[in-house]
Amino acid sequence: MKKVTIEEFVLEEFDQPKKEIDNEQTKQKELKNEPSSQTTPDIDKIYQKAFSEGYEKSKTEITNTFEQQITNLKNEYELKLSSINAVLQKSIQAFDNKLNELKNTIGQIEKDIVNISIDIAQKIIEKEIQNPDTIKNLIKKSLSFAKSEKLKIKLNLDQAKQIENEFENIQIIGDPTLAMGSIIIEENSNIIDASINTKLEELKRSLINES
Repeated sequence: MKKVTIEEFVLEEFDQPKKEIDNEQTKQKELKNEPSSQTTPDIDKIYQKAFSEGYEKSKTEITNTFEQQITNLKNEYELKLSSINAVLQKSIQAFDNKLNELKNTIGQIEKDIVNISIDIAQKIIEKEIQNPDTIKNLIKKSLSFAKSEKLKIKLNLDQAKQIENEFENIQIIGDPTLAMGSIIIEENSNIIDASINTKLEELKRSLINES
């Protein structure tokens, strides 16, 4: 066995920690020099990913908000439109009612005008038919509707007396129940009412129907 001197033992004891330190430093240098097994993060890709995610999220939120605003606006518009339509329908109905009232009023006024006109005409004619010549002319016009030569004519009693000898082959009969201006022509079974009042009533009905 090799003998170790005291000096060699001391040197060896103190030299051992130094060797360990040197070995450790050598390992650290080697680790630094060796290429890293982990990939360095790509900051551009991280930024792009974060931007894309943020963009899509913002786009979705804005789109949803915009669509909701459109829906709210559409609902508000439809509500206002419905309200306007209701008011418009009421206005149209009110207008139609007023128009019908006006038509009825105008119709009644026209009837009143016709009635007044007929009454005035009747009063004028009543004066005219007191003239025997007027009755004779009316009878001559009425005879154009007769088909037989054997005729009977019924008149107001007073008017019959005024013209009883004016027509040949025609029997003039005075009837106290007939009004002035009445002219009733009888031929066989046919009767022609040529009275003034009858003509006025026919005219009145015709004017009222036209109005």
